[in-house]
Amino acid sequence: MYTLGITNFPIPGEPGFPLNAVYTKPANKQDDKVTRAYVQRLRQETGLRLCEKVFDSQSDKASKWWTCFVKGQFMNKSLSGPGQ
Repeated sequence: MYTLGITNFPIPGEPGFPLNAVYTKPANKQDDKVTRAYVQRLRQETGLRLCEKVFDSQSDKASKWWTCFVKGQFMNKSLSGPGQ
């Protein structure tokens, strides 16, 4: 999840950012760096917290209630791996 959080990703104002209609483009390079750092930290924290919810700490088994969402899509994104 950490690797997924630090991979290259679009920020508001760049093509490929799914919520460009909601957020404005950063005004300058400094704002661009701050926005990228904020979104990257948000992605990392979300990944860590999601893993805590999905996997039981005692048995290391995945929760059936969370993994039922793997096959679905949200904003044209899927949690399943390519080709699955």
